[in-house]
Amino acid sequence: DLRGHAMPVPTDPCTMSGGFSDALECAGRLVDHHLYEDQSYVELSGRLGVATHKYANASGFSDTDYPSLDLLFPSLKSMPFVGQVSHVPLPQELLQEFENVQCNCAMGLMPEIKRAWLTVDSTIYMWNYEDGKDLAYFDGLSEVILAVGLVSPKAGIFQGHIQFLLCLATPVEVVVLGVSFTGSPQDSFDEMHLQPDPLFNLPTDNVGMVSIVGTPQGRLFLAGKDGCLHEIVYQAEDGWFSRKCRKVNHSTSKLSYLLPSFLSFSEADPIVQIAVDSSRQTLFTRSQRNTIQLYYMGKDGWSLSRVDYVAMDTIVHKSCVALRTGNKSLFMPLVHMSVIPASESSTLHLVAISQAGVRFYFTTTPNGVPGPPQLLALVHVRLPPGCSPSSLVQRPGNTVHQAFYRKGTLLLSSSQSDEADNLWMVDADIFPFQPVLIESQVVSPLDGHTWAVAESLEPGELESTASLSPLPPTMVTQHTQPNRRFVFLTTQGTYFVTKLRPVDQLRYLLELSQGPSTDLVQSFFTLHKETQACSMCLILATGSNQQVSSWATQAFFRYGGEPHVIFPTTSSVEQQQQQQHLADQHHHHAPPPPAFSPSFPLPPGGGGGGGSLSTSSPLSPPLPPSSSSSYPMMGAAPPSSSPVPTASLLSGGLSSGGGTPGSLGRAVLGPEFRMSGRHDGIFRYLSRLLRPVWNELLVVLCRPQGNVSQSQQFFSRFSPDAISIIFEQVCNLRSFLERNLQLLTATSDNLAVSSPTNVHQKLLQFMRPPEGMATNTPAHIQHSLINKYRADAYTREHNSLNSLYQLVVQCCECLALWKLLCEHQLHTTAQSLSENDQYQLQNTTFQSLVIGGRELISGMISSLLNRHAGDTSMTESLMAWLRDHTPSLFSHNDAIASEAAELVTMASSASKYEQINMLRESLKKYSQVTHQIDLPSVCERYRAQWYYEGIVDLCLSCAAHKDPQNLGLHFYNSGQPPSDATGQKAFLERQQAYVPIATTLGHLLAAQSQAPLSPSVPKRPGPPPSVPTNPTDEQPDPKKEFDTMLSVALRSNDKLFHITIYGWLMCNGLTDQLVEIRSPYVEEYLKSAAAGNQKENRCFLDLLWRYYEKNRNYGAAARILDQLAHKESPELSLDDRMEYLSRAVMCAKSCSVPTGASGIGEFLHELEEKMEVARIQLCVVEALRRLPKSTDTGEAIAVLNSELMDITKLYGDFAEPFDLAECKLAIIHCAGHYDPTLVESLWREIIEHELRNVGRVPRDTQMHSMRSKLVDLGQIYLRSERFFPLEYIVVLLEQCSCKFQWDVGFVHESMSLVGISLPELFHIYDHMFKSKDPYWDSVGQPLHVLCVMQSLLSSYLKAPSSVASYERAAFNTTVLDAISRYLTEVESMSPSTKKVASTMNLLRSLKTEIQRIS
Repeated sequence: DLRGHAMPVPTDPCTMSGGFSDALECAGRLVDHHLYEDQSYVELSGRLGVATHKYANASGFSDTDYPSLDLLFPSLKSMPFVGQVSHVPLPQELLQEFENVQCNCAMGLMPEIKRAWLTVDSTIYMWNYEDGKDLAYFDGLSEVILAVGLVSPKAGIFQGHIQFLLCLATPVEVVVLGVSFTGSPQDSFDEMHLQPDPLFNLPTDNVGMVSIVGTPQGRLFLAGKDGCLHEIVYQAEDGWFSRKCRKVNHSTSKLSYLLPSFLSFSEADPIVQIAVDSSRQTLFTRSQRNTIQLYYMGKDGWSLSRVDYVAMDTIVHKSCVALRTGNKSLFMPLVHMSVIPASESSTLHLVAISQAGVRFYFTTTPNGVPGPPQLLALVHVRLPPGCSPSSLVQRPGNTVHQAFYRKGTLLLSSSQSDEADNLWMVDADIFPFQPVLIESQVVSPLDGHTWAVAESLEPGELESTASLSPLPPTMVTQHTQPNRRFVFLTTQGTYFVTKLRPVDQLRYLLELSQGPSTDLVQSFFTLHKETQACSMCLILATGSNQQVSSWATQAFFRYGGEPHVIFPTTSSVEQQQQQQHLADQHHHHAPPPPAFSPSFPLPPGGGGGGGSLSTSSPLSPPLPPSSSSSYPMMGAAPPSSSPVPTASLLSGGLSSGGGTPGSLGRAVLGPEFRMSGRHDGIFRYLSRLLRPVWNELLVVLCRPQGNVSQSQQFFSRFSPDAISIIFEQVCNLRSFLERNLQLLTATSDNLAVSSPTNVHQKLLQFMRPPEGMATNTPAHIQHSLINKYRADAYTREHNSLNSLYQLVVQCCECLALWKLLCEHQLHTTAQSLSENDQYQLQNTTFQSLVIGGRELISGMISSLLNRHAGDTSMTESLMAWLRDHTPSLFSHNDAIASEAAELVTMASSASKYEQINMLRESLKKYSQVTHQIDLPSVCERYRAQWYYEGIVDLCLSCAAHKDPQNLGLHFYNSGQPPSDATGQKAFLERQQAYVPIATTLGHLLAAQSQAPLSPSVPKRPGPPPSVPTNPTDEQPDPKKEFDTMLSVALRSNDKLFHITIYGWLMCNGLTDQLVEIRSPYVEEYLKSAAAGNQKENRCFLDLLWRYYEKNRNYGAAARILDQLAHKESPELSLDDRMEYLSRAVMCAKSCSVPTGASGIGEFLHELEEKMEVARIQLCVVEALRRLPKSTDTGEAIAVLNSELMDITKLYGDFAEPFDLAECKLAIIHCAGHYDPTLVESLWREIIEHELRNVGRVPRDTQMHSMRSKLVDLGQIYLRSERFFPLEYIVVLLEQCSCKFQWDVGFVHESMSLVGISLPELFHIYDHMFKSKDPYWDSVGQPLHVLCVMQSLLSSYLKAPSSVASYERAAFNTTVLDAISRYLTEVESMSPSTKKVASTMNLLRSLKTEIQRIS
């Protein structure tokens, strides 16, 4: 715990009001600020003022381009820029070989393997240039060696021991040899071995090769004297249409092979140099006539196409225009070219150097826009030092024969004689953050003539330069990067020139002065500004040299400045506004010329925003008219606002009362608190230490190397070695802070304080009283205000540094933990994390881990300890290490949680009795630290040992700890208002704590269906599966365990938990279990759920009435069922509603008087009436379905299904509009509305509708359909005589029978089926005959009624029993009297008619038969 340390507790509101996390966030914001400052450098093209690719501008002709520190700071005259030059002579064995040269001799360097080489005719010698040892040679050639090149081989072509390819070119052949090494821990290139047998041997086709260069991918290019670019293409085996190795000419077309050589009219321009930019996949060639060509190797680097070229005449012309000079000797010839990779500039791509030391910068894209190369254009010309008319610096002259450029450093070898060279080193490292390019230069003599120049590369440095974005200046990375060493190969041997970093210069000055109390060190602070100089002091103060560390610490405190307050005056604000306005105009309309005002005593070299240079100079040439805003500056930094005071970042914004002039021209007058250089230097140094990891993701998700089939895993983005380096540096800074407690406890009383410049006068201006008041402010008031602001400034800095210390401690612990995780198989530890923690880990940066990653850190530590839970010694060792190295990350509570986890692990292998005791003990421990355990993971381990009771208890305990005041339940009972953020948080935390219980129940539920215990059919032939004999191996019954766990869970008094469990049961379809729960919360839950969502509450209402029914509350159940029946919902059909009503009626009838609700009888009567109306509504729906389908009928059916309706609405909205006669008859019958005319008309409509439906079918079908309809309706209305007008119906049917020629007895037979007695039918027909209806005469059937009566009486004679015996005699008498009348009537008709005669005979026959049975 950080509170256990001896450091003072912060008291600043920024760090104390919100606690430890706010202090970390406060310090983290400052780290981000200083990282931004380090990243706010202007790119190379912006510093050179490059505006467009269409013309070139120039620099280097002003004194301020190459300022002389001797004039600015005479005391720094002795400050070196290069270290002591070391010399390693040539191996003695080679000295005599120079005397044997007959045809050709050449030397060169191979910095990739720390080797120099020498060719003497056909023999090549190679040796280690570091010590002159490990001399190797190859003399297997018969021709003179013209070119030598070292190339990385293609992957997968050669055996693993071949690390490089050595390519040797002679006039007749090209030979490729394999190179391997036997390394040592100190040097991987200790001993070199050349393969004696060539890997490839190709003819040159009589083309001499001048240079050989390879690409990182293994391609091998050769520069030919024929002016062509050649490539050796090689592969593992011969193909169908390609050889294993062949030479390709990329500079000529295929047709050129068909032409004889004497037809070539152009003179060859030999290529003398090839340069490859692997970051952009481009290749450049330089010819003997100084023509530069550009090739593009494609996005993947395996193709090649020529893009553009620039001739020397073009270069000279553009240079003369840019410099407005006619002196062409400065620009030609070219001696070297170097690529500018993406790690140095995104817009400038190539630099070429002339014999006079002039640099030519080229771009390959229009206006520097990123993308594939499209052109090759000269955009800037920079003259070498000494070209200013008033310059006192020596010029290289036109004698430069070797040049080298890399990472902003230019080396020139200028020949003064054949025996000696002058080395020129030009560099901008001491002016890294200037808006224009300002460089320093140094000249050193070298013995001998320089043959080759290169930079000695450290392992991995080539990979670091492959970045696709510009890297920051050396000032930012000097604490991790070693000194740059340059190798010069001369006839006298190898010379090593070390370029000193700014921190090396500071070390030299401290050692030279034997302390910081000299003008040398003070001038160094003035040169680099306090922030940068203090950060460099910290590099030395945290180093291993105790004496230098002590001097650096003294310099840090002596020259680091003090916190102070700035009081801006009206005049100063106006001046700043005017300068800002001019700067904005200048920035938007023209790129700044590369010069600064000579009136400045020093070109500041401080950090970003640490100072600015004037951009006006009378020596600057005017830009061409095309320089306008239409071409934005290539690589220029965006317009920056005024610097924000560091103190303002402590609260996330501008300091109170302070202000800086903005672009709107308004400024708030008030004090600005500025931190000291010591404060900013520490933050700057810490940000640089953490820069490789601060904003980087910690892990990468990928498959293990060499195992494509395996699933993706988490691997650390940083190696343990890299973490160790950063950890050691941060710990050294922590030790520095702890050794210098006065830095964190300093106040204005115990430190020497110097007031800001003119603070007294500025304070008087700031305090100027209003007009009319006395101006003689007392002196003691002025001094008290000064002291107040001064004390406030010290307090702010003190609190900020305390926050910094806490951040440093936290970083140390996080780095130590991450290193431990990497050493213990991070990918395995991450696999056992929860899904949420894995997601967080995948998206976590080091910054977020340090500031807000406590939960993730806890999960990682728990996962690590769980992995070794079975190994007690390892677990104890890890816990001890964590307590010692990460006390704030692994606290006492963490130890308790780890002990509990150990008990759970031990329980898995213990006996049943011991297992239960261990699990219960672990539950007690876990319950003490529920706020920091990974609850799902612990519950998962409990579930693996079937400790379901522990899962319930632990989850409920965790919920109670997270919400001790039960705010979650209050939030739920209040309707979950969005405004209650605290309640909502507590509610969600409780819900999260309940999740493992629901998950475990879900597993048990799934196990019930997956592993049935009842006998089943074997899944495969063979013997039955073995049954476990050990009782401890027996699997528990999932059903039993589920019921037990659910019973334990429901014993809880946590109402919100009950509600959660009820919801889970609902989601899993366990409604039967829900309604059987005996708990007071069930009814409340179901009521609340049903009332919460009226549109989707059917499910809950269903459960509610079932719950009431289970608990014999039939009255409440009936009312819920009635509510469901009347629920407006398209999901409920009319059948569903009728079922609900039917159940409601049953429940109401089951309700006894003592237990029933008041008025249950009336409610039952109401339900029965509703049921009757619902049946009519169902009839309407069925009638509508029988109608032809249409939109209207479909909508009507949907409406009828959506709710129950009254009979009035059924009649008016549906039965009447759709002419549903049967439904109308049923409705008026139900309503008891009797209207004889309406009833008769409805029956007519019913019969006519049925006739229309069967109008085109056979006669028998018509009769069958009509009889069925009559029987169905007759049975319904037979007892309601008013709604079943029998005589009217019989007459109507007889008329239809006569019309459609149905059977004579159809009507009376149908009526008999309905239930009408024979005497009643006879009475109706007799009345029909007596009525003398003219209808029968009109249809030509005057005797139809008599014929029907004959059929009726014939049926009677066949079955006399159809008439009751007690009324049979009377019926017979009535019939005989009627027959007599009929005979009289018939006899009065014309007897000649056959029909009449037949009727009379039948009547007489019927009379005789009836008389017989009377």
